Amino acid sequence: MAVPLSTIKSALKIEYADDDLDLMRLRDAASSLIERETGLCFNPAKRDVYLANWTATAIPFVPFTSVQAVTYQNTSNVTTTLPVTDWWLDRTDGPLPVIRFLEAPAIYEGTQITVGVNCGYEQLPNEIVHAIISLTGAWYNNPEAFQPIGLTAVPMSLQFIMDSFRVREMLR
Repeated sequence: MAVPLSTIKSALKIEYADDDLDLMRLRDAASSLIERETGLCFNPAKRDVYLANWTATAIPFVPFTSVQAVTYQNTSNVTTTLPVTDWWLDRTDGPLPVIRFLEAPAIYEGTQITVGVNCGYEQLPNEIVHAIISLTGAWYNNPEAFQPIGLTAVPMSLQFIMDSFRVREMLR
């Protein structure tokens, strides 16, 4: 979900429409970079976790919403859904939910187990919106890394926000 252009223009005090395409491009690039840097899922989406065997595994997508299904290829190479009663989510083992399995059916050789996960924000946190606006504004006002006046660094508030939301430290 994109931060509305009107929100960015209001925050940056831009009243004209001449640079709207540039601002949208910068907004999209800022969103993409912040999403990658933090490891967050900004938009609601279905993502897959692939497992080689039935071991307990942390779900690496934040914010986590739910497990959609656990599927695997049985010994006859037929796609099979593991019943919900044969797995559960453990939320007591750190900040990420861990999927644990009560049953471990045999899987077809050379295949993998797929855990379909729903993740993403319904509405971006205000801090993330601010980070997107901050980076968009920094790029808009300083389109080159080097200006005749001097080198401009990424705004400190942006780095602080990204560090506080970073998911990678949660992974074991």
